[in-house]
Amino acid sequence: MTLDEIRSLLKFRDAPQDDCGQVNQLLDDHIGHVAARISELKTLEKQLKALRLQCCGPESANACGILQELDTAALAPETFGQHAGHVHGSLHSASATFLK
Repeated sequence: MTLDEIRSLLKFRDAPQDDCGQVNQLLDDHIGHVAARISELKTLEKQLKALRLQCCGPESANACGILQELDTAALAPETFGQHAGHVHGSLHSASATFLK
């Protein structure tokens, strides 16, 4: 939870006579954020597994399918992970930027 969310909860704790509907809403909103993040992480896991399949064994770095795929993604980021949504701050976006 964010500090603001925690502050809100503490504010309600300090006012026990107030209605707790906003507390329920705050938790419902946070549960939604957690569910969305889990979905994003599952998508990232699928993307990383697909990327991992690009290299089947030890080879020289210039023949590495993973590195080649990352180079391709750096040149055309819309093609990498086209089967799933973007996960903010994830490996694929950072790698594409790094390889430019």
